[in-house]
Amino acid sequence: MADIRVKFVSQKISKVRFQPTQGVYSQGSDVFASGNWDDVAGRVCLWQIPPGGSDLGDMGGDDETAGDREPIILCEVPHRGDVTDMQFMTSDAIAASSSFGSLTIYRHRNLQSLEDAMQWVGLHTGLGDVSCPCTCLATQGDDLIVTGGEDGRVNVLNVAHRAPVRTLEKANSCSINGIKFLKQLDILTIDSCGQLKIFDLRENTDEPSRTFSVSGEQVPLQCLARHPTQQHIVATGGHDGVLSIWDLRQERFPVTLLEAHAAPMWEVLFHPASPDHLFTCSEDGSVWHWDSSAVTSLVTGTGAGSGGGSLFSQHPGAGTRASHNQPLAWAGDRQIQDGDQHPSAQPVAANQHTRHTGGDARVWVGRGSFVHG
Repeated sequence: MADIRVKFVSQKISKVRFQPTQGVYSQGSDVFASGNWDDVAGRVCLWQIPPGGSDLGDMGGDDETAGDREPIILCEVPHRGDVTDMQFMTSDAIAASSSFGSLTIYRHRNLQSLEDAMQWVGLHTGLGDVSCPCTCLATQGDDLIVTGGEDGRVNVLNVAHRAPVRTLEKANSCSINGIKFLKQLDILTIDSCGQLKIFDLRENTDEPSRTFSVSGEQVPLQCLARHPTQQHIVATGGHDGVLSIWDLRQERFPVTLLEAHAAPMWEVLFHPASPDHLFTCSEDGSVWHWDSSAVTSLVTGTGAGSGGGSLFSQHPGAGTRASHNQPLAWAGDRQIQDGDQHPSAQPVAANQHTRHTGGDARVWVGRGSFVHG
């Protein structure tokens, strides 16, 4: 049984993103980037988990000490403001957004140093042109970026241009909390009014082409993930801790509502190689692993995937709400039970490698610590 190890760091971690791997048959990456928040100085850091003596899925044999596989910091760079979102554009380029309304691309040189490559300032502003947070970003390829902010504005950026190539000034009347590319020129946003909106960047309008919401509710949506192989399936996490599964081919409402966490959900992630598995984390201090085979019995229908796929079966109407006791929650290959979490932990991101049938959460982040199993 793998154990759980904690790496305490001298900063409050807001985001963690793993470096993309090279090649289809690559093992999972052992390099990740982190950003911080609510500290004296903002930082973006690169870390590496040293390889163990056994396979990548095992945290080590009896001869390894507790510190043998602790994440090691490789390099860091100052970042103005809190890191509100972060994404690898390529294996050596990281886009990071700021609470000061800016976005910066950092590049590393063989994991030895980080430096600013490009920056856009003043992307998001409030009353009196005072900067407000750039809350989220998404990348497409190695040159296209979109950002969303508390001002309800969406910016489209290209690394070849110093100014935004397009701005949707009135994309939303409230804060945009998450943004994703659906296709090359279609983007999806979530907001503090509990809505999903699709924008077609080919259209000369700030209005969304489609809007989705939970019937009768305006609970803020905090996080967003797109299914890696089925673009019409997305998952969102709410301020009330509810996990929602949406089929964008259907009408306005989510396919399934799952009462998940007891506090706001801050991150949701499909397993990239086994997308029937989903990971969520919350302010309640827990990381949950969801197995779709455990919830398909809760709803009826033909399935959300092509050919009746297995992810969270479709239900007619405005969605089905399920009990919170359905997920399988794991750290390493040990099930997480109530009280297992570190008392001060607030997980905000997770990444996993395929192992056995479900994969294991390699690293999640607490306040001032990394926990990996």
